[in-house]
Amino acid sequence: MTKYLFVLTSSPKDFFCEQTLVAIASLRVHNPGAFVTLLTDDKTAATLTGKRAALKDAVDEFVALELDEKFTPMLRSRYLKTVMRNVIDGDFLYMDSDIAIVGDLSIPEEWKGGIYAVLDFHVKLHQAINRKKILRNAKMMGFSPILNDEIFNGGVMYAADTPEARKFFETWHELWLYCVSKNFPYDMASLAETNFKFGYITKKMPGEWNCQLAYGKKYIPNGKVFHFFGSRIIDTCGRKVPESMNVFLPKILRKSFYTDLKEIPVTVNADKTISINEYYDDVIAHAKDEFLYQTKHAGEFGADIIRSYAFAKSLGYVYKKLPFVLPLLSLIGKIL
Repeated sequence: MTKYLFVLTSSPKDFFCEQTLVAIASLRVHNPGAFVTLLTDDKTAATLTGKRAALKDAVDEFVALELDEKFTPMLRSRYLKTVMRNVIDGDFLYMDSDIAIVGDLSIPEEWKGGIYAVLDFHVKLHQAINRKKILRNAKMMGFSPILNDEIFNGGVMYAADTPEARKFFETWHELWLYCVSKNFPYDMASLAETNFKFGYITKKMPGEWNCQLAYGKKYIPNGKVFHFFGSRIIDTCGRKVPESMNVFLPKILRKSFYTDLKEIPVTVNADKTISINEYYDDVIAHAKDEFLYQTKHAGEFGADIIRSYAFAKSLGYVYKKLPFVLPLLSLIGKIL
């Protein structure tokens, strides 16, 4: 049996708990009967009360680790991610929470026994827009220059429960701790270096398994996991969003979709499926349709622009500082 694993570090002040609940709800829509594990830390676990307790009810296995109380939320999150293979038993498919599961995640037989992930940005390193930054970070840490021209996105990872995989994650954790000691708390450089030390054993998943929306347009029609990244979630500043804005801002990318969920009762059914209300249940079940809608109405080139980080950042700025531009965007949305 493969477990579907999520890692959570959260407090009532953020919306990561609600984001994880939405991700799990989408998983259960398309993968009924999936065994879901939540790995968290002691501080986060203590906050999963009241409405937030629904998240604990929604999973099949709940594991909380006691961590150094001085760790920041970011350090707690990376700590859990780099040790997850050695504290969770059984094969697992790990997924970040800034995702929507939109397809069947049955694990292919040929993956069994291995470690799999999708290339970052869906391209070889020499084609990546952040290539210079990645290589500079590797050099700064004294790491390999990534000789195989591949760097993997850690947002979705399959890891079999084998001695080699456990040693891989043990090394990743040690290298991450080394990075932390150098005031570089990020986990991708240490993941790449671990892959180098293990002879590049990480194998490539098809892009559909971690469709990074800003860069993976060809994977959207048959996508299984849509990874939209937290940076693409836009704060609409309490402003009403007309239907014509759906082409620019799918509902699942609105910050209010998660923050409003804090006050909405959530029902976890006997079969672990999650019911919220008609609006939420529909958005979660049809997340793929929202992104197909963008392509249909804006075209492939237009949809690429709309899904870019630059557009998301600009749209967020408009909502915050230039609301008078919104009627024009709404009109364009109607025309599209």
